[in-house]
Amino acid sequence: MNKFAMLAAVSAIAVCAVPAAAHAQAYAGAGYTWLDSDAGDMGAVTGRLGYRFNPNFAVEGEASFGVDDDGVELDNNIGAYAVAILPVASTFDVHGRVGYQRSEFDTPIGGFDSEGVGYGVGATWRATPNLGVRADYTRLDGDNESDAISLGGVVNF
Repeated sequence: MNKFAMLAAVSAIAVCAVPAAAHAQAYAGAGYTWLDSDAGDMGAVTGRLGYRFNPNFAVEGEASFGVDDDGVELDNNIGAYAVAILPVASTFDVHGRVGYQRSEFDTPIGGFDSEGVGYGVGATWRATPNLGVRADYTRLDGDNESDAISLGGVVNF
């Protein structure tokens, strides 16, 4: 009887997991980020990797590296986020995200770090099922507060 109950439980979990797995997909993106920080204005190239578990939830990591500065240079910015997604149309989603970021800056008199909670909103438009454009606004509340606006492409796998 115990084997039957265990087999039934495993079967039920497998049947419930199939619809979730049908929507699961990995994605990657790259773009440009404008940062308005307490330390100055900067630009960065940003790369992002994520995994969408279902139509409404994903996790993602991102890394940015400074390419344009105003006296203070962004060495790098690394973050991890939980993402809530609201599909608005078959090719358009809006999302909110919250996570943790760590940034390293360099100045003519030395470097400093900033870390804290990152949160923001954004939207993705898919031109095809696998290619799209994504825009984000992210706020970093930490030692050095900053606002970031990103625009880039996204590829779904």
